[in-house]
Amino acid sequence: MMLHNEADRKNEDSEPCLPPPSSCQKAQIVPTHHTTPALPPTQSTTTQAVTTTSLPLPAATSKKKKERNSHDLLLETLDVLLSCFVVAPCVIAYWRGTWELIGVLIFPQNIPLSALCSFLIGGIGHFVFTLTQRFFIDHIHPDKHRLTYYVISRCYTFVFGIVCVNMWRGSWVLCDWLTSASSLIIICIVTSVAVLFLIATRTVRNLGAAPYSVIMDHKSDYFDVETMFKIAGFQQPGLYVMDTLFSIFVIGTLVVIAWRGLWGIMDLTVYPGEKAKSAWSSLIMGYVTVGFTFVLHPFVRWVCKRIDGIFKLIFCDVYYFAEFFGAVNAWRGIWNLLDVYVYPDNLILSYWLTHVIPFLILAALKCSNSILVRGVYLDADGVGGECVDIPIHYVRLHFERERKKRSMGFGYGHHHPHQTKPTNLLVKTPNDKNAQRVLIEKPMKSDIKIQSGMDAATQLV
Repeated sequence: MMLHNEADRKNEDSEPCLPPPSSCQKAQIVPTHHTTPALPPTQSTTTQAVTTTSLPLPAATSKKKKERNSHDLLLETLDVLLSCFVVAPCVIAYWRGTWELIGVLIFPQNIPLSALCSFLIGGIGHFVFTLTQRFFIDHIHPDKHRLTYYVISRCYTFVFGIVCVNMWRGSWVLCDWLTSASSLIIICIVTSVAVLFLIATRTVRNLGAAPYSVIMDHKSDYFDVETMFKIAGFQQPGLYVMDTLFSIFVIGTLVVIAWRGLWGIMDLTVYPGEKAKSAWSSLIMGYVTVGFTFVLHPFVRWVCKRIDGIFKLIFCDVYYFAEFFGAVNAWRGIWNLLDVYVYPDNLILSYWLTHVIPFLILAALKCSNSILVRGVYLDADGVGGECVDIPIHYVRLHFERERKKRSMGFGYGHHHPHQTKPTNLLVKTPNDKNAQRVLIEKPMKSDIKIQSGMDAATQLV
């Protein structure tokens, strides 16, 4: 209010809104005239200037909005293409190489024992990484020791990736050994039971995988591992341990069984005995489904904002199952094509190449965490359309950071002494870690202090 009154007072001092005394006297001498007296030169000029500048504002705003929408659409398209044709193939290749190397190195002559060892390595490793996440978050930070952080964080991802692959391989191979991988009826029954349990526990959302997520290597959530019931470890340690065990060994195993079931069904129904043709068929079906779900995503978000309750849960589960079908077929297609075309006569070399090179590429792109499968997320959880968000923000995040740097440079670099500092700095917060999934880095404490100081300065000027 003080700013408004002072501005009005300055306007009154600089530009009087009343006519000169002479014109006022003329108006009193001829009171019977019904013609509107002409405005003073200063008033008419001001009115014309305001009118001239205010007319094109709606058009300019609409044009900027269209440009912004086109820009956002372009960035989303680039994100999708990057995920489908760079990140997802690298993630799948890494899993294929690591999976097969484990089979070669751990009791290759005894499949059940090899699978049991993999299951124990994966389960214990998951449990340890989940329980120690708070230690890593509190002590491993780039603001304290930058070099130490980068070395330990990348080693963490490398070891955790091997743990994840072991967990999945152990559950998968044990399921093949205990049931039957060649009977379509048995596979359908086992898969249906697993899917029903996932529906009952509202965890169908965890069936998704690349290319539906790109997990960035950001310090704010690098070591986070979500559990199903989100119990705080220090406040209720006993319940936290039970929550961790349930998330890893129950929900995680059900997800593996569902993947193994759909994969096995495709093996038995899509050109069985012709690996190359079957792989190409899965790849086409997978990427067609992926493209279809990406195109429908805005509509699905729009619907989720307008429904609630059981209808929203059912609608979201249908969309999750579409993502599940697309992801499994994309993985199966790329995995089998690597078996067919990447050094089929020297499998050990093929496994090592697909184990090392994809990891290095993902680490160079700062999205090596995409290889990890960790955390449990609930169906239809989130406000509005957040429950079906596809967390792919690689290109958009890059442009947002550049924009933030420019705006901070503008506010604190070379500017006019009387120029006000911009207050609309981009401060992004994570969106409830959607489907594997926290992508955008939390603001630094220094950024928050700068922002609050700018707001206070603006109000007091």
